[in-house]
Amino acid sequence: MMKAYADSVKYGLIAVSEKEWNNLVERGIINPDTVLSQITMMKEEAVLAVHRYKISTLSDGRVGTYVPDDTKPRKCRNIKESSYNKMIDRLYAFYNLGQDTNNIRLCDIFDEWLVYKSKKKQNSEQTKKQNKASYEKYVKGTKIDTIPIKRIMTIDLEDWAINVLSMKGMTAKGFNTHKITVTGPLKYAKRKGYISENPWQKDEMEYTHLFKSERIKPSAEMVFYPDEIDDLCQEFERGYALNGNIANIGLMANFELGLRVGELSALRWPDINFVNETVFIQRMEDSSGNVVDYVKSDSEAGYRELDLSDELIQIFKRIKRESRVLSEYVFVNADGSRANKMQFIHRLTKAEIALGWEKFKYSHCIRRTVASRMNAEGWVLDEIRRWLGHTSKETTLKYLYNPYRESETKCRVKKTSILHTNNSCLKLSQENTASIGYKKMPEAL
Repeated sequence: MMKAYADSVKYGLIAVSEKEWNNLVERGIINPDTVLSQITMMKEEAVLAVHRYKISTLSDGRVGTYVPDDTKPRKCRNIKESSYNKMIDRLYAFYNLGQDTNNIRLCDIFDEWLVYKSKKKQNSEQTKKQNKASYEKYVKGTKIDTIPIKRIMTIDLEDWAINVLSMKGMTAKGFNTHKITVTGPLKYAKRKGYISENPWQKDEMEYTHLFKSERIKPSAEMVFYPDEIDDLCQEFERGYALNGNIANIGLMANFELGLRVGELSALRWPDINFVNETVFIQRMEDSSGNVVDYVKSDSEAGYRELDLSDELIQIFKRIKRESRVLSEYVFVNADGSRANKMQFIHRLTKAEIALGWEKFKYSHCIRRTVASRMNAEGWVLDEIRRWLGHTSKETTLKYLYNPYRESETKCRVKKTSILHTNNSCLKLSQENTASIGYKKMPEAL
């Protein structure tokens, strides 16, 4: 019944409130089925007036036809639907029939935009679900969602942003995750010609003062300290000896590599060059559990060649030596199946439980640990960025924490104190100066 009401309003067959509609239905003045039939007939008539291809019933019972497509050699492509009415609906939408662009609303184009964006950005199903959930929680039913897009003003969008931020405190990053369900459809509407100007004018809107400050988490929660790594490695060795779970060895290796867990699980033997002592990162396990031949964001920075430490070379040789399964993948279970990323994630958590840790640290903490240790050892920021496969240094900076406990940091402060080390530095400087002067004397003669 609600579909009949919504379609009646959408196609201009009726102009009453939902409450009045329900009263008319209850009194028998309006028959929802009859209304839907009228709408179907109206759409069929409009489609047949512009559609120049035959609509046929196929041998399998489905309905097929052609639609114009300039990208194809014959300038048309075949489409199929399960029924005639569904085909009419599809063609009606394809030809943009009955669409009053003056009254089109954000709610009318959201699903269309989401499909387009997901195709263009190659979004996963999880991302689509997140976008849909954001729209339904923060946008659906609001003023900017239900009034014609042409009537939306910048002040309306600012008011929406203020309401959302007042209702639930968010950081700038958190708000931007939800904001795309408004800014995206508005950009899409402009590109489709529904509006001439995008009302989202960032410079004219005042809401950023409502952002919550992003809490900087302490290093203790974000990286593994040296003693924790040692405890984990002992637990990994115990677990591997107990049941042969290859994830134990993989996690130890990742304290050298610092890979995303999806990249770790997708490593293949041909990626490793034992002569040059390098490993090439070029694929990952995606959110669906499939191995794909690209890395996160599919950016050039993600494809990288990393040098292998002596310890890592020994780990890989150990796997080759002890494995009883012939496989192209490095980390393989006893039954020949590839160890997927959830296997690594679960093993890390179970190891922490076995060690009696009250607060868990997760697989991404390994990446932060590797980056932070590199930083502490004096690596140039751009080299750390390249190692992690980041596209920007700004992202890499967020991975840098103090990789040592406070007690270790205090010792380092004392040992590296300028006044404490100045005498030795001065002595070294004087020796270098004397050496340079001695070498230059013969030239002066």
